[in-house]
Amino acid sequence: MFVAKYLGRSRYSELDDNLKNFARLKASLAGVDLDRDPHVLLFNVEGTASYYVIFEEEVESVEDVERLLKKDMGARLSRDSRERVERILNS
Repeated sequence: MFVAKYLGRSRYSELDDNLKNFARLKASLAGVDLDRDPHVLLFNVEGTASYYVIFEEEVESVEDVERLLKKDMGARLSRDSRERVERILNS
């Protein structure tokens, strides 16, 4: 199983063009309205050039994040990333 590393949180509008491509694809799949400039959690799948985007409105807990990562990328959160994501979602 791959390991996903949490890179940070930002608004959609703050992403660079390459990451916006990932976000647009994910938004179309998740039914997220990008015109609202949603918050994005960004991950890198270690050992690959793949990025994964999760919109905060898609999840309520770190378990939801882990479920999406496993389902979509076959990845799990690293221990330190899990702790960071948990803090973000609980703030």
